[in-house]
Amino acid sequence: MIKWNELIKKEFHSMTVLFIIAIITCIAALVITLALTKQEDEQYGSKRSITNLSLVYLIILPIITVIIVFIWWIF
Repeated sequence: MIKWNELIKKEFHSMTVLFIIAIITCIAALVITLALTKQEDEQYGSKRSITNLSLVYLIILPIITVIIVFIWWIF
C-alpha cells in the first residue's frame, strides 16, 4: 500500500533541494554578470559579441543537460 505522507514528504524534499540549487545558480550568475559588465572594452564589436554568446551557449547547454539528468537520476 502506498504511504501518501511519505511520498509527499519525499517529493517536497526533492523540490526544496532543486529550488535551493536554482537560487544559488541565479545568484552566482548575477554576481558574475555584474562583475563582467563593470569593465568596458572599446574594441568589442557585434561579431565578437555573437562569437562569445555562441561559445557560452555551446558550453552551458551540455553542462545544464548533464546536471538536469543527474538530478533527475538521483531523485
